[in-house]
Amino acid sequence: MSTVNNQITQNTDYQLWVKRSGYLTLTIALTILLLKFSAVMATNSSSVLASFTDASMDLLVSVLNFAVLRYALRPADDNHGFGHGKAEAVMALLQAAFLTGAALLLLTQTFSRFNQNEAVQQLEFGMWITVLCALLTLTLVLAQRWIIRRTGSLAVKADLLHYRSDLLMNLLVLAALFLASQNFLWVDNLVAVLICGYLLYSAFELAKEALQHLLDEQLPADQLLRIEQTLLTQAEILAVEQLKTRQAGPDVFIQLRLVLQDDLSLLAAHAIVDQAERQLMALYKQAEVIIHAEPYSESELKHKAMECAE
Repeated sequence: MSTVNNQITQNTDYQLWVKRSGYLTLTIALTILLLKFSAVMATNSSSVLASFTDASMDLLVSVLNFAVLRYALRPADDNHGFGHGKAEAVMALLQAAFLTGAALLLLTQTFSRFNQNEAVQQLEFGMWITVLCALLTLTLVLAQRWIIRRTGSLAVKADLLHYRSDLLMNLLVLAALFLASQNFLWVDNLVAVLICGYLLYSAFELAKEALQHLLDEQLPADQLLRIEQTLLTQAEILAVEQLKTRQAGPDVFIQLRLVLQDDLSLLAAHAIVDQAERQLMALYKQAEVIIHAEPYSESELKHKAMECAE
């Protein structure tokens, strides 16, 4: 009963902080968008326009993210026995598509302005707005990093990718506006191209991680090793076989066989399996564990030993 209560508490905690992250992200994203819009109108800068385009995509994606999270956080039901966590990965994949489209569109606009040499205006105003946006973004990034450490949410990670890149963008925009004030107008367009490149890279990394969840990829090798080593601390466990894992949102699914001595009683084997489940749930806050107790005489371990003897 204590294990069930602990899982309920952890799930409630996850939902609470992910929702708080959504509210905070929407508030700051809208504020930054309005600030950058005023800078675009005042400066006529390609780099500021690139930063504004990215902020627009961030806000759109954050709104969609918030809506999808409400679905992803629903508990398992009759039609979704493993929960709705994969909705986070679907949203992350859509975010990658949005980022790619925005970057390509912005890249086209930037190249069209390379030969126009339009004057950049009110540079000091643009720089102050950029500094303010950078401070707001830094506040959001620090909050999101803390929430990710607490929840491991893929959706919040996806948001963090955007806003962490915004910090770099704001620094680049500041440099571009300063150099534009020194009559290096071409740098303004170059910075816009660099921002597009970073957006494309971020979209690729985000899509790669989302596909890992959607295609039920195994947990990383170091985590598989940690699972095996943790279980083998029980002296009665001879080996861990057929270890299969996957992740959907905050939920980690683990399936395996424990090789045990043939002469153990059913009660003794049951106690060992129960202890193994507790060990795995201590490693992962929200784990679904399926363990099969395998007699040594029927295990792969015995077959391998016989092959070596031959």
